Amino acid sequence: MHRRSLLGFLFIALFFDCALAGNNPKFATAVRTPVAPKIDGTLNEPEWKLAKPITDFTQQDPDEGAPASQRTEIRILYDNDAIYFGCTMYDTEATKIVGRLARRDDQPVSDVLSICLDTYHDHQTCLEFIVNAAGLKADILQYNDGVDLDHSWDAVWDARTSITDRGWVAEIKISFHALRFPQKEALEFGLQVIRLIARNNERQLWAMIKKSESGFISKFGHLVGIENLPPTANLQVIPYVVASGRFEPISPGYPNGHEFSSNAGFDLKYRPGSGLTVDATINPDFGQVEADPAVLNLTTYETFYPENRPFFIEGTQIIKYTTFGGTAGPGLFYSRRIGRALNVDPPPGGYIESQPRFATILGAAKISEKTASGLSIGAIEAVTRKETATVVDSLGKRTTELVEPLTNYSLIRLRQDFMANSNVGMIVTSVNRDGRWPAMTAGTDWSLKFLESVYRVDGFLAGSRTTDSTNARIDGTAGKFNFSKDGGPHWRGSLSFDFTGKKFNDDDIGFFRRPNDYGWIGQILYRDDEVTSLERLWSLSSMYHLRRNFDGAEIINSINLDAQITLPNWWFIDCTATLDRGKYDDRETRGNGLYRRPGTQNVALDVKSDKRELAVGEVIMTWGTDQRMGRFLSLQGDLELKPASNVTVQFDLQRALRENEFAWADNIVPAWSSSMASTSSVFANRTTDNWSFTTRGSYVFTTDLTLQVYFQLFFAKGKYEDYQILLAPDRFVSYPLYSRPDFNELSFNSNVVLRWEYLPGSTIYLVWSQARAGGRGTYESTFGDSFNNTFTLPADNVVLLKVSYWLSM
Repeated sequence: MHRRSLLGFLFIALFFDCALAGNNPKFATAVRTPVAPKIDGTLNEPEWKLAKPITDFTQQDPDEGAPASQRTEIRILYDNDAIYFGCTMYDTEATKIVGRLARRDDQPVSDVLSICLDTYHDHQTCLEFIVNAAGLKADILQYNDGVDLDHSWDAVWDARTSITDRGWVAEIKISFHALRFPQKEALEFGLQVIRLIARNNERQLWAMIKKSESGFISKFGHLVGIENLPPTANLQVIPYVVASGRFEPISPGYPNGHEFSSNAGFDLKYRPGSGLTVDATINPDFGQVEADPAVLNLTTYETFYPENRPFFIEGTQIIKYTTFGGTAGPGLFYSRRIGRALNVDPPPGGYIESQPRFATILGAAKISEKTASGLSIGAIEAVTRKETATVVDSLGKRTTELVEPLTNYSLIRLRQDFMANSNVGMIVTSVNRDGRWPAMTAGTDWSLKFLESVYRVDGFLAGSRTTDSTNARIDGTAGKFNFSKDGGPHWRGSLSFDFTGKKFNDDDIGFFRRPNDYGWIGQILYRDDEVTSLERLWSLSSMYHLRRNFDGAEIINSINLDAQITLPNWWFIDCTATLDRGKYDDRETRGNGLYRRPGTQNVALDVKSDKRELAVGEVIMTWGTDQRMGRFLSLQGDLELKPASNVTVQFDLQRALRENEFAWADNIVPAWSSSMASTSSVFANRTTDNWSFTTRGSYVFTTDLTLQVYFQLFFAKGKYEDYQILLAPDRFVSYPLYSRPDFNELSFNSNVVLRWEYLPGSTIYLVWSQARAGGRGTYESTFGDSFNNTFTLPADNVVLLKVSYWLSM
């Protein structure tokens, strides 16, 4: 009772701290030009003199509220086709301007100008167009008031830059075809302009937003003057052709050792003139997308991988429906279920003669729109092909097995904006597999913000309807309720409750960790961003998490303490301590009831160096123990090197060692039981040792021609000792009759991509990838043994050439 009273007192103190930041919007005017300026990085056309420049910029960093140290002038023109920005970034030390080259959409530390347009003026969504002093372009779609970013969003726009003895100049053209906005005679956009000066980490804002304020897009200024635009109906088609060759060692399932194929398809984007956009893809190919990293997952939870395929990422701000895990976590729609990876296990003594690697996407379409009244509409329809595999058993008998039935995926998403910066929405999904009843989910969600978006009430309620192996219907529910304070000069925090019913299941099209639990999470944070001689920003936070299942078993009972500081030299230090005294694990036995798990405690330290340096490093160390003498250690080191303005190399080394972790090993029928007895769970002291070494690099020939490389070497070995049978949640008996062999899993993945944007929106990819994976060696194998054994595993090599051409009509 004392602990709950103290927690309640802290939250009362937190939410009565109501020091609110103000909002002081600015206005800029776009001027119609009779002649479009030439985009060449010089502002020598007389049309630029028609526009009055905006010049009043304010520092957000390093000296918040102070006038910008260097003058910036932004002039804005438009015609029926595009909006133009003429930008002059004066600099009294022009020789110190930093302009680095990288692949498009990368953002190396350099001098940068960013134009942010809230074209619906809904205070929720904006399109950000970024150019640096070297002419490198990036574009980002921001939504949820700037909390969520979609770096994969790409538009066809033009920018040219030049560096002079007085600073640098950027000339930008953004076609209205690349923007979405309501059809009105007079338009008003939200506008923010940001300038970054790399050498002193200066961040200038045109519409000032204090670091203590919550929200970003809702604090923009206003862009007026755009009038009488013609309808923006537009059709964009990107056809592609691809040719590839796959090379593997000769085997019974791959008798030729090679395979050549070709394919073709297209992407389509149609905007009929309102806010409606239709995206479609026929027979898509994602051969240029980087492979998922290898991981060791011995938990009862599926590994969550982010989406990397462009078609499914674009437009996520409308169709996304987050459930648990924060705004970037899983939800009722997990696009990687569409076209998912497939795997077929060979029969004992047999082999797989042919099998699909993925569920082939025959076609997919998305519809998205935002109306003038603030209603967002999103829909997805996708179909994947029936997939089969040819299996040969130990007697040479050949059979065809169904791997994936013909499947249709459907989704409808609605969200209505209201008040100053709030919304409420709903979603319905359906997965129809040939021969089965549809699996469906539906839900409603809300985000209500008050007092300049400082306070927020958000959450969701959802239901699922699935079927079991007998096609019997199963219904379940889940939900979350959260109240938080997101802004203010010092105190912030949140209090939430969530639950997932015993029969809730959205895995046919969504992603969630587990059913059958409910819990409370309380967080409180104190931060101070007043710059002193000792620090630039520091914060202290605490989180309490209590969770049970619906049978009353306590699963989590943890407290977390975190301290962060940014030093005057822009180094960052984060120290975290976590103590968990949750009593039970109801999943570790894989269906055999509760296991009385040991409590855990750990400490983590994260140190990052100044990102402006030519060598940037980060070290993350975690130490932990449990109440059964288990010991855990992980170490991660990241190093980014910038040997030239067009070369970047990143190294990531990770090692995770878990010793004597008492964990599940198998479910068996013990030797002393009859053959009709139920199975029992075998536990053992498990020790695992993982190494991961990842390298990424880029060489930029020009802003349109880049070479990217990716390599990951991964080793994971483990052993089990001291086997025991689980008799009751906290009672075990020794069982030396059982043993489980050591394992040593090895893999190597590589990807080399040459990308040439030979025309705006049109690209050529030349890709080479290699994959090696398998088990070889034992726990006693040394690092050198594992390294050598990895490169004796069979290699799967793929060479791919993909050409696409952008057509706009």
